[in-house]
Amino acid sequence: MRKLLIPMILFSTAALSAQLPPASQYEVPDLNKAQIRQADILPYLEQVKQNPLFDTEQIGSSYQGRPIYRISVGEGPVTVLMWSQMHGDESTATPALFDLINRIGKDKDWRESWEDRLTLHMIPMLNPDGAELAQRHNVQSIDINRDAKDLQTPEGRILMEQAKTLKPDFGFNLHDQSRFYSAGPVPKTATISLLAPAYDEQKSINSIRQRAMQLIGVMKKVGDQLIPEQMGRYDDTYAHRAFGDTLSGMDISTILIESGSYPGDVNRQAARRVNLAMLERSLESIASKSYLAMDLGPYHDIPMNEREAFRDVIIQDLQIEDAHQYRLDIALDLDLPEARLAKIKDVGDLSPFYPFFEFDASDWQYQTGKAWQLDSALKLTDERYLELLRQGYSHFAGEPELLDSQTGFPVLINEQNAPTERPQRNQPAVFFMQHKDGRKIAVINGLLIELESGTLLNSYNT
Repeated sequence: MRKLLIPMILFSTAALSAQLPPASQYEVPDLNKAQIRQADILPYLEQVKQNPLFDTEQIGSSYQGRPIYRISVGEGPVTVLMWSQMHGDESTATPALFDLINRIGKDKDWRESWEDRLTLHMIPMLNPDGAELAQRHNVQSIDINRDAKDLQTPEGRILMEQAKTLKPDFGFNLHDQSRFYSAGPVPKTATISLLAPAYDEQKSINSIRQRAMQLIGVMKKVGDQLIPEQMGRYDDTYAHRAFGDTLSGMDISTILIESGSYPGDVNRQAARRVNLAMLERSLESIASKSYLAMDLGPYHDIPMNEREAFRDVIIQDLQIEDAHQYRLDIALDLDLPEARLAKIKDVGDLSPFYPFFEFDASDWQYQTGKAWQLDSALKLTDERYLELLRQGYSHFAGEPELLDSQTGFPVLINEQNAPTERPQRNQPAVFFMQHKDGRKIAVINGLLIELESGTLLNSYNT
């Protein structure tokens, strides 16, 4: 059995949090987490149920029987539907919806500026089973967002029933995207990506899709202020199975918001705050119809995001010596946010990619590690661990119960894929590097540890 011990201090973002967009006064507490599960939002659902401003209704149940709720407010003729977390491991917009609900409940003047012109419906966490397991799919292993035609998932059927019953004028499809997207061909992450999805293969623009593009132009102004140069636009290739494209073809002006990474923000609070600001501004613009004055230029000015533009760690120009000698770059995937199993993502010439952290290894040589056999109890303090690392032990084998880990460094036990004499794709990120002057660095589950001083050179962050 493989086991990884990671001290939570390594996830700290305190040093970089000052760079985040400012928090709203309506930001609800206790949802600053990488993964949101239904238990996290139930206290807020109970509060909303007790508030007469809102109509809270259970509109169905997940495959495993978890309740799915719709929260409604407003009495206007224009209908807006928002839903989040149809992919269970895409949590960011769910807290933003509760931030929005909190403002609606507490900011009377703001609410009254639009509630007689709009009816707003929100479905926070469409896929609670997937959220519980921190996985994209539901427990049938079906991607709900590819079930708009077959409707074989109860969650997909619920969303389609709501779309057909409510007949919304606008739909907001709230997702998360990979941290590796860039906002165009620049070394900046796409913290938010936007799209007015196509409704046919020709990517036609009728009045319904045009409305979505115009509203995204309004949202772009919010992004330009809060996260300049960190917005991207998704590819609009028609996906006939997807809900966004399908609903766009049902005369619903559909807006996709994809939440991405931001420097030093592993829990995506920057994207949460921008979601809230964009949703607030969208409600105002829909109510006032100010978006109708927007041409399509701002929408098309948003740069196309670029997939897989970033890497968590790039170790540059490392020398490899086995039967041959050669040099290469190594990219590490830290498996964020949980960092359960960091691995080597790629090797070779990685100059086209942008690193979140880079290390110049031009004077360093790759070395494999060996296992320390746990035959008796071992109290693993930082000092003892560094001693073992300096001796070339990179991981442990044997009974995990024999190891009393008191270290602040990650610890690998019973690593199934033993380190190899040369770095390989998908191999665990566990090896050593030795400088030509004798200094050594241990790479343990993706973290670089300078062994002479015990200094961590990087962290589990973006």
